[in-house]
Amino acid sequence: MDVALASSGSAVASTKLHVPDFPSGVRVPCAPLAGRLAAARGPGLAVATGAATPVLATWAQDLADDRPFAWLSLDGADADPVVFWRSVIAALRTVHPRFGTEAERLLRGGPALLTPAVVPLVAAEAAGLDRPTVLVLAGFEAVAGARAVVSTLDLLLARRAPALLVAVGHAGPTPLGLDLGELRAEGLLAEVDVDGATASAAGDGPSTPSSPLPAAEVARRWPAALARGEHATVLGWLDALPAQDEVTERDLWLVRLWAALEGDQPGIARGHLAAADPDLPPEIHARGLLLDALVGFRRGDLPAMALSIDRATGRDPGDGFWHTTEALLRGLEAFWRAHPRVAHRHLTRAAGLAELHGDRLALASAIGYLALIATEGGDRDATRRRLGRLEDLHDADPLTGAHAAGWSGAMAEGRMLQLAGVHEGAVAPLERALALAQRGGSRLEHAEALLRLAAAHRACLRPAQAEALDADARALLARCPEHGRLAGVAAAVAPPAALRDVLTPSELSVLQLLPSDLSQREIGAELYLSVNTVKTHCRNIYTKLHAASREQAVARAHERGLL
Repeated sequence: MDVALASSGSAVASTKLHVPDFPSGVRVPCAPLAGRLAAARGPGLAVATGAATPVLATWAQDLADDRPFAWLSLDGADADPVVFWRSVIAALRTVHPRFGTEAERLLRGGPALLTPAVVPLVAAEAAGLDRPTVLVLAGFEAVAGARAVVSTLDLLLARRAPALLVAVGHAGPTPLGLDLGELRAEGLLAEVDVDGATASAAGDGPSTPSSPLPAAEVARRWPAALARGEHATVLGWLDALPAQDEVTERDLWLVRLWAALEGDQPGIARGHLAAADPDLPPEIHARGLLLDALVGFRRGDLPAMALSIDRATGRDPGDGFWHTTEALLRGLEAFWRAHPRVAHRHLTRAAGLAELHGDRLALASAIGYLALIATEGGDRDATRRRLGRLEDLHDADPLTGAHAAGWSGAMAEGRMLQLAGVHEGAVAPLERALALAQRGGSRLEHAEALLRLAAAHRACLRPAQAEALDADARALLARCPEHGRLAGVAAAVAPPAALRDVLTPSELSVLQLLPSDLSQREIGAELYLSVNTVKTHCRNIYTKLHAASREQAVARAHERGLL
């Protein structure tokens, strides 16, 4: 096996998954570990600071008589969170051979899927292990500075998988970065500071950074790395290149842009676009403009999106992926600008190209949007056919249903039920659409999911949830230059402050007395109004607050800050 290639993530090197051999087979004394950690029974965390690999290895081998352990030697490549979790899954498979199959598939979606999907799957599977297991993470100092690695490991520990104890060996004084407070408070944390002299045995310590890859090697490796979701690794390779090398391999300018965008780092993507070399070859610049349009879409900036698509017109990159992207972006622009027929034409072309070139994420997005157009156009048969096709696609590749590209399918399902009056049934798919939008979708997709879910909760008489969702949607839309198809939906949801202007001064006066025990006749006497006038004001208040009773009107007035 090419060790360099293994560390880049194409496979996990077998040497990382086994306890290292040490000179002459000498066992390193580890009395502090034996005394403090061997009794740990999980769920929880065992931390050995100052622990060189030989010390941790001796402890793990002694522990093997009591319970199985999975070993992982961490190195600099594992600072990419996707590589780290692929390595963790591979380590656990040495004890549980079929562990993490679905989670590993979802890793191809990149870092955006770690917190909402991958880590919860690993935690859930760990909770169901048939034998108590120790996961040993040796050399944690190699990844302790990677925020995404530390935060996702914190998430695993917070799930408290009952059969899993995570043992971390961290050499030197550098802080772990892990959140130990709750585990310590609950008695689920075992800590020991190994003697420094013992920890220096066998010369273990932080791994020496590997030499930067030459530009030609980066150009060879990046397609496979991005296909595995290892965006941070690719950006690290590019950051290590001398500036002139990136100029030599001009495609790498585009690779940096794509890795930043798909790695959920839009700020880096926008900065990279702003600093584009004006002498870039036309075909690379055209591809960059399409990615710029995608950046604009994710920001909810339809005018910027349209401008970038138009600037890329007529420059054929000669690559199926880019043809698919151009058709999909044109369909999205037309859809969000409320031109469903134009959107249907471009999205149909995008679906065909995506299927031809094997781009399953683009295919899932296009089919979902076509289903959404069908359901809002009243064509339920077409909606069901497309949703059925999406279900087959998700079965073949779970990533298509867990990635932000799956938003349109979830929204189509929710809208189909909502338009049929099945509001309670619409909540689950709309909540799924909201979760998917939060994984790197557009602000407009995010806002629509909030607004539609709010409408479903309102129809089910849950006004508090509806108000909170509407407020979040308004905050998102305030950052979008153009609201497109959402303009009417957003306008129908009045901000709380606006209702004070909608209610007349007399209605506000009556509203102030509704929380009291006064009858309508007594309210009239208090305000010098007839009882019929008070009844009229109450009916108007109920209508404007979408309330069915006095109690509900008071509750909604409190929610909206009117009382």
